[in-house]
Amino acid sequence: MAVMVKSRLFSSTQNTVISAAFVLALAYGGSAVLGLIRSRLLSTFFGDGVDLSVFYIADRIPSLIYSILAVGALSSVFIPVFSYEITKSKAGAFKTASNIVSLCLGIFILFSLVVFMFSPQIIDALSAGKFSYYQVRMGAALMRLMLAAQMILLVSSFLGCILQSFRYFLVPALAPIFYNVGMIGGLVLFTARFGIYAAALGGLLGSVLHFAVQAIFIGRTGFTYSFGVDFKDKASLTMVKLLPPRILSLAASQISITITNFLAVLVSTGSVIYIRFADQLQSFPVNFFGASIALAALPSLSSESGQEDSETFRKTFITSFFQMMFLAVPASVIIIILRVPAVRLVYGASRFPWDATLQTALLLGIFGVSVFSQGAVLLLNRAFYALKNTKTPLGVSLISICTTTLFSFVAVKYLGLGAWAIAAAITLGSFIDFILLLAILQKHIGKLGFSDFYTPFLKIALSALAMGSSIYIPLKLLDIRVFDTTRTIELLALTAVVTLSGMASYLFFTRMLHVKEIDLPIRIETEDSRVAYFRQVENGLYIRMALLRPATNQASLPGRY
Repeated sequence: MAVMVKSRLFSSTQNTVISAAFVLALAYGGSAVLGLIRSRLLSTFFGDGVDLSVFYIADRIPSLIYSILAVGALSSVFIPVFSYEITKSKAGAFKTASNIVSLCLGIFILFSLVVFMFSPQIIDALSAGKFSYYQVRMGAALMRLMLAAQMILLVSSFLGCILQSFRYFLVPALAPIFYNVGMIGGLVLFTARFGIYAAALGGLLGSVLHFAVQAIFIGRTGFTYSFGVDFKDKASLTMVKLLPPRILSLAASQISITITNFLAVLVSTGSVIYIRFADQLQSFPVNFFGASIALAALPSLSSESGQEDSETFRKTFITSFFQMMFLAVPASVIIIILRVPAVRLVYGASRFPWDATLQTALLLGIFGVSVFSQGAVLLLNRAFYALKNTKTPLGVSLISICTTTLFSFVAVKYLGLGAWAIAAAITLGSFIDFILLLAILQKHIGKLGFSDFYTPFLKIALSALAMGSSIYIPLKLLDIRVFDTTRTIELLALTAVVTLSGMASYLFFTRMLHVKEIDLPIRIETEDSRVAYFRQVENGLYIRMALLRPATNQASLPGRY
């Protein structure tokens, strides 16, 4: 029976936004924890030394190519079009998927060949000439290994999106966990022998695991890959027509990140590491709450965007938005207040000095201000993608990217400010994205009212601020009078105590202010519930997974579920 339960777990579909988001959040949470363990190992083995800076610089171009082709094609174009094609013909949809995979893979190989040949020159340029000859050669070798890993991830990502289009969210969400397991395995097994190359080898191993776990389950959809490209396939042509704005947006974003790395190197080689580590910590709640809900909402928003009545689309968006804000806003406050303990616990290895800890914590606090807006932008972008509008996110993204890049460049190059100015510029860009996208979306779904949108948001924000005081005061008192935070175990205990007290106070304040999202209980559903998670397994035995859902907002979920 255990085998049947496991099989049912992986083959079950998640048919509501919140059930899918719950599954994705759990998987993202597991992946994020492993990602933090991976970073802890990197800080333990390499500290804030030049080798780790070389590794992160070498990662930029392979990540840029992958992001443009995979993220650009998948998140904005592939899922909406492919989901629609499935309703007409599975065979046709699978042919379209094969076409797009072949096309993106071919383009990736062409770009990779160019990067492979000129990798030393690229590394030298990205490092602003600060790397020695040996470090440039090291970076070139690392970049070539990473290209191979990203090519495997490209194909694997398409498999994941096919599974998601059929509402199999669990396996694609688990794939990053396997990737991080590979990374950790590579670091543990190979660092003593290969040094920083172990990180790249771990990435290659992780990408193979990422692909393998999804390839095993892709057969449940009926998909089989067919070689070649049919340039006359209408659905493929539709995707290709929708791609340019999204690709341009991602290219601009990735170029901005590359410029950020370049400017960070001008500050110091260690600044590249501080920004990367701080960004990874603040990305935990962004992915856990933001990406999971945004990704889970996309299939529903896509199917609802073609309906004559746009009210369902509007309700799904608003419900998803406040489910996200209810979790992301307090996370933003917690990160700001607990930034130093968080950095110490995750990266505080003996080779990661106290000054590096403080620098990373400062950047983390600045990033933390925009956690909620980053999550909101993920959902807003997908709302536009569901409306088959990729131009608006492109235009808004270009405005925020130009602002971020200009601010960072002037701050570092002419004003001589530190890496904190780069983090402040990135935070500013996130707010610009959020405000502009929200304002423009109202033209499509109707103006958002004060009572049904701004008042609930204000209540959540006030509750989070009140929670902040209930964290900050005990943190200072306990640090002085109770805990010896020079010891890791007592630092961990202090962080846990104040975090739990903060969460309790947040629930108290949201209850007092009548925030509807407080009614996100863990429930056991009846068999006829539309969010029942597992069907009958054996001899009348039912297994349910507790689902988060807003009891007061059920009408806002798609009716067909």
